[in-house]
Amino acid sequence: MAEGTAASVPKTPFTTILNFRDVGKTVNQLSGSSILREGRLYRSARPDKATTNDQVTLTTTYGIRTIIDLRSKSEHLAQAQSPTPDPSYLNIPGINYELISLNGSAFERALIRKLPWSGIARLLYYASTFNRPAAIRTLTTTVMEPEGLTALGLTTLSSSHSEILAIFTLLSLPASYPLLIHCTQGKDRTGLVILLVLLLCSVPVNAIDKDYSASERELVPELDARLEELRAIGLGDDFAECPKKFVEAVLRWLADRWGGVEGYLEGVGVGKEMREMVRANLMVGDGV
Repeated sequence: MAEGTAASVPKTPFTTILNFRDVGKTVNQLSGSSILREGRLYRSARPDKATTNDQVTLTTTYGIRTIIDLRSKSEHLAQAQSPTPDPSYLNIPGINYELISLNGSAFERALIRKLPWSGIARLLYYASTFNRPAAIRTLTTTVMEPEGLTALGLTTLSSSHSEILAIFTLLSLPASYPLLIHCTQGKDRTGLVILLVLLLCSVPVNAIDKDYSASERELVPELDARLEELRAIGLGDDFAECPKKFVEAVLRWLADRWGGVEGYLEGVGVGKEMREMVRANLMVGDGV
């Protein structure tokens, strides 16, 4: 089997769910070898506005049993207050929903520690007046925008240990599969989790990088809307892109700080037995 390119990654089969793909099928195609079991792990952007047909496809064609939503409370609130809110995807019969805010309280505390005193003062004021959007904008403009996506991904890894453990706990359970992981775009937080999974399963780095990069093309249909969302909270247009050296930076960070992905996962509480279960659930020849 010949290796594929990011451009050859199959496009989403859905009309209303962007950036959807079978991780196993994609990796096998990109690597040119059969490494992961197909039809087990999927990734996508937010499925908030999935049509009835797309919802049926999720449960029948793909047999999704579990959806892990990595978004924050603020993102759920924003969706609920949108002109066309549609929470029906949270009620698809037969699917177990796990809401794990990857960039939760520990991540927020890590960002707050990087604020200057003036920023902390503004943050406290907005918090005391229950102005969460303004508080978030303080963090985005003062910390997140200057740092950029790659540095923020490393902050996630260094701070969101309990969330990573919760995700891998679900990934270790055979009953969780087939399983879909998503955030807003299915690019950064989802990409980071998938990256850890693929490293654990010994997927070649070149294939991991191509899978991550494919998200940029897959999100073009909603690029204008996404740029509007980013600008509204004080983030630059580059936050809609896939940083070119993202995978390389994460690999280097894991190696320097933890000796690799195995050491990192062990450090956050994903023990050897759990790691073996994840591999057994996903890798060809290791199935349960």
